Amino acid sequence: MLGLKNVVTTAVARHPLLRLYAAVADPEGPWPAHPAYPGGTVATPLAALLADGKLRSDLHQEDRWAEFVVRPLVTVFRVVLEHTGAVPDTAPESVAIEVVPPHRVTGRVVLSGLNPPSSPAEIDRAARDLARCLDLIAAALTPSGRPADSMRSRVWRVAAKELRFLAPATADMLRGDHPLAAHVHCVPEAQDRTLRGVLDEVEERTRRRRADLSLPRPAVMMDLDFVVLDPRDRTLHAARQVSAARPGAPDGILELAYPELLDLLPTDQPQAWRQFIKANGLSRAYPDVDFEAMRLDYCRAFHRPWARLAHDDLAAGVVRFIRDVEDRGGTVVFNTGRRERVRTPTEAALANGGLLGPRLLMMPDDRIRPVAELKAVHTAKVADLDIIAVFDDLADNREALARALPGARMVAVTLPGFVPGDEPSAGTATVSTFERLPRPLDGPVLSHAHSVGELHVGELATRPPLAGHGVHLSRSESLGVVERLISGALAAADETATRAKRQGDATPTALVYHVLTRKRFRRGARTAYSFDTAARDIGPYVERGEPIRVVLPAFPVKQADSGLKALGTLPDLAELALLVRLRELATAVAGVYPPGLRITLLTDGNHFRIRPHTVTEAYLHRLRDYLRLAGADGVLELRDVDEAAAEQLGLDAVRARGGLLAAHRSALAEAYRDLDVTRDPIGALNRSRVLDPAGPRPSGVTVAEIFRSLVHSVAVPPGGTANHDWASTLYADVYHLDGPVPPEVVEARRAILRAAWDAALHYVSVVRTDHDLGYDRMFWPRVRLTLSTPVAGRCGFAGLGGSAVPPWQGTAAVDQRGQVSTDFAIHLLDQAFAPVYSPLLGDGQPWFMAPITMTQPLDRPGTARLAPGVLERIRLRRR
Repeated sequence: MLGLKNVVTTAVARHPLLRLYAAVADPEGPWPAHPAYPGGTVATPLAALLADGKLRSDLHQEDRWAEFVVRPLVTVFRVVLEHTGAVPDTAPESVAIEVVPPHRVTGRVVLSGLNPPSSPAEIDRAARDLARCLDLIAAALTPSGRPADSMRSRVWRVAAKELRFLAPATADMLRGDHPLAAHVHCVPEAQDRTLRGVLDEVEERTRRRRADLSLPRPAVMMDLDFVVLDPRDRTLHAARQVSAARPGAPDGILELAYPELLDLLPTDQPQAWRQFIKANGLSRAYPDVDFEAMRLDYCRAFHRPWARLAHDDLAAGVVRFIRDVEDRGGTVVFNTGRRERVRTPTEAALANGGLLGPRLLMMPDDRIRPVAELKAVHTAKVADLDIIAVFDDLADNREALARALPGARMVAVTLPGFVPGDEPSAGTATVSTFERLPRPLDGPVLSHAHSVGELHVGELATRPPLAGHGVHLSRSESLGVVERLISGALAAADETATRAKRQGDATPTALVYHVLTRKRFRRGARTAYSFDTAARDIGPYVERGEPIRVVLPAFPVKQADSGLKALGTLPDLAELALLVRLRELATAVAGVYPPGLRITLLTDGNHFRIRPHTVTEAYLHRLRDYLRLAGADGVLELRDVDEAAAEQLGLDAVRARGGLLAAHRSALAEAYRDLDVTRDPIGALNRSRVLDPAGPRPSGVTVAEIFRSLVHSVAVPPGGTANHDWASTLYADVYHLDGPVPPEVVEARRAILRAAWDAALHYVSVVRTDHDLGYDRMFWPRVRLTLSTPVAGRCGFAGLGGSAVPPWQGTAAVDQRGQVSTDFAIHLLDQAFAPVYSPLLGDGQPWFMAPITMTQPLDRPGTARLAPGVLERIRLRRR
């Protein structure tokens, strides 16, 4: 194509979001040609699009205007600026949208070219033009006779989401004189690292606690004022209250009459007040004013009446951060300088953001001793917790708490827009909010998340236009992928066996152990599965010269209920790749111990959760096809866990199962009869640990632990928007049921919580019944593989390598290096991974997802295809 070296053309070819949302104007039609419309498309001026009644009607259907016009416009503007330093022509009369004749938008903006890198003035002009486009769209889509404000706010909400979490350089370029500037937002990478570091430490301490139940629960300690709670409204009110005439300022202090115009606001601390007066030049402008007397007046207005405290806002990102602490097995305790007499409005402010039943340490009403000293004394009240980190805005508090909690990390907090409470000492970690980056700044990449709960679902885009960029492989292409996976795995197995045999005169048991715990196959620490344990499991088979029995509970069914994890209920390339990996393990072991392995895959599609028989049978039917394709049916066998139990444990155990299951379920129901997860979800989960009939620290999984996983796997109640968008809305904070939450969202969230609670009670009852019947002793002796982080006695198996997500809990993905992995559907969509279909699975569900930049830009209308060489690069991850 002419002009291929043009900056805009190169950017569209290489950047995933531009590949999705942009095309380049060309006399023969927009380039690249849209793969979903072989009849071709046309570039339509925005004004003509909005004037066409039938096109407007199309935009109103399922709110297509949001994802097919507004988001593309803002995204293209942002990404082009970010990656080229230039801006496209965004004047309403110049903007063109791609349309499939006669009345269908595709989701792409048609670019006519770029100017050289833009000056700040040009960026401001382009941003103002883009704002005009958004207002024109809102006006055109507003039904006749209706006020335009509602539609305008909806349009701008979509636009604002695309201006959040910008790279710092992009945010700097967009902080100008234009309407978009109010929505420009970024998170410093240092803040992201600090908060992630705390969460990683909570997760690590939780892992240790699982291995040693005597260890205390990890926790984070947080101050309230100017840390968790943002009292901006009270601050503005108090400033206005003291702006009136006073000695030294007979006409009042105009700056304080309009405090919202100030760059920095005060806090109620003396040092911060003095900095505020100096920073805003008030001491020079009003030299005769007694500012200390004014501070006392300000404090009275700031703190009284106490009822105003109930309306403080929560700091940006703090609810999400607290949820993440809890999801990682920790808890949060609030250690505040507020007195007991304001407990009620304080709890109301927290509840308004969804933080119910807080563990709240407050000062006595007759406090005389310094706050910092009493905060340190409060640490004795949480001796049952392992405090990982402390967040506070004042150095005196942090220093006192550091002495009381010598192992805790101290983090200084300075809310944006306020004068810092003090100057943090060198080396002190500092954050301004509790926001973290919801996605990498450079994509497309996999999330490497362990659970959907780790993702900021509410910040991720579902990108419906991706559906039009799907690739359909032929059967021969699909089989070629399978053959290359197998050949690569077998070659790697031979290499592993050869290296293992270099151990010299090692025994067969030692050689097998060496293979099982090679980094290529191992998950978790080698110490979890010691050589002595392996010798116990392997030795009897080696003595008899028989294949070693290996058992892996696996392959229940795809978890597609919420739409966040998987895009269908059938096994995709991830399941097939895992079977190939297991064949690789078996082949490597056979290379050092010729009788090899006999691997039993215990399927449990209806064991832990009740699912439709048609769903589980369809999953297993396709899995058996994969088993044959992988050439693994000689060493792998699929067995239903309950059928295996009848054979291994006897019919008496099977007959007893129903009664035991009912007894465990009844015991849990009785213990938790006063808990209501739909009123105070976190409180109910915390109380469930104490009330568990198996004791406060039972071995094995608890209701609270499994609930946090299952809550993202239950069916989502029907909503008024597209399924993925509705699910994203509900799971942005599924535990938030109070405050400014729409009633339909609250009701849907309660339905999710009820379903997850029932599923968790059943799951834990099944686990405890299995323990009573000795399910874990089936096929004894045997090597017990696990895809989870292993506990003592189990051999951790890495599965697909870099992914911590089992295939059935996510969606198959091929990354930019061609490695097969598993990730959550919602993250893959946000990262602009396109669906790739195969006859081996059918058109109802992608076989795998691949970055849209791995598809080939088309010069002429036709079907989407992967770029040359992509299929040949697909392989299993080596480590």
